[in-house]
Amino acid sequence: MEKNENIKASEMMFYQPLPAEVRVTLAQHSLLSGSTQSNEKKLEDRFLMSYIQPRTSIIPEELTAQFKKNYPLRVGRPAKENKKTRTRKKALTSIEKRKLGLHKLPKTEIKYKVCAPLHQLWVEYMENFLELENSTKAANKDLLYQRIAKADYHGCLLMVTRSKCPSYIGAKGIIVLETKNTFQIICEDDQLRILPKRDSVFTFNVSRWTFTLFGNHMNIRPSERAARKFKSKPTIDL
Repeated sequence: MEKNENIKASEMMFYQPLPAEVRVTLAQHSLLSGSTQSNEKKLEDRFLMSYIQPRTSIIPEELTAQFKKNYPLRVGRPAKENKKTRTRKKALTSIEKRKLGLHKLPKTEIKYKVCAPLHQLWVEYMENFLELENSTKAANKDLLYQRIAKADYHGCLLMVTRSKCPSYIGAKGIIVLETKNTFQIICEDDQLRILPKRDSVFTFNVSRWTFTLFGNHMNIRPSERAARKFKSKPTIDL
């Protein structure tokens, strides 16, 4: 009990109320400091108004509203720029291509000697594409037929062996343009000839192999033929 009484007595010694005189002086000091701060702020506002108002056409009320706003000093994240939408280029229609003459070749400017290197490149392409050493075996002949049907024939040295029109038989040249219904070839005499695929049979050589093309089976655009699946059918002769 004595210990508890001693503790309470010590607490009373440490925590005693402030004298009345000290309280009054503190209250007066706080009032003075608050009034001086408010007076300084008013003076600052008046100075700014007197400086800015004659130099601008803004209403004083708007200026005071601007002063009250808080402007952050930290730079925010930049707004994401709107990504430009990709505009697809409009492709030319078949009618526009015909008007521009994209399917027509000049009849006099193309020379056979100029196209000869193209034929050499085509032979290398066909040797790699057909893989003749493996695909000519009996087990792989279906694969060979599929590749022949899908191959690109620009640069092929082609000859007409049979046709319902006798004037086309024996025509030989390098293919410079293939369309859905025709082969356009440049002959050794530098003449451009247009051979119809329909009712014609063509032959061409790759290294030591000779291949036969039936034009009635080739009446497809080259781009469509490359992606098409062909079924093995019995050959219909002329």
